[in-house]
Amino acid sequence: MEKIGTVLLKSLKNSRLDKRLMEAKIFLSYESMVGEKISDISKPTFIQNNTLFIGVENHVWLHQLHFLKPDLLDKINSNFPRTVVKDIRFQVCDIKKNKKAESNNKIKRENCQKIDIPEKTMQVIYNISHDIDDEDLRKIFERLMIKDAQYKIKKGENHCLST
Repeated sequence: MEKIGTVLLKSLKNSRLDKRLMEAKIFLSYESMVGEKISDISKPTFIQNNTLFIGVENHVWLHQLHFLKPDLLDKINSNFPRTVVKDIRFQVCDIKKNKKAESNNKIKRENCQKIDIPEKTMQVIYNISHDIDDEDLRKIFERLMIKDAQYKIKKGENHCLST
């Protein structure tokens, strides 16, 4: 009588589901496989015929990662009992930064923005930006104006925007 684990393992191998599970592991563990720096500028997009397609932030990184392709193949395949990825193709696409990096950048920005802006200056900023219909553009413009006001206050220009 065979153990249930042995039977399940044989069933997985026969159904090709184990291959799909190993491929899925690449997407889940990409950062730990290739490292934080590479995962910050790239992400796996899909796998087809043992070829892993990786989206890259821009053409400069695409060119650089092309030189690192053999190392990336080794790093990824070293996580599996047999070769899962035989080739890697790079393509430029929109890369969403991981949440950890975004939260670290947000903390850095908050630490830099400890300069208090007078209420009158803030009101001027909001009055100027109020006429911008596009909400995203309005928020970006407000952040830019606030940053400019903080910079001017830091430099000692007390009269910024409140004239």
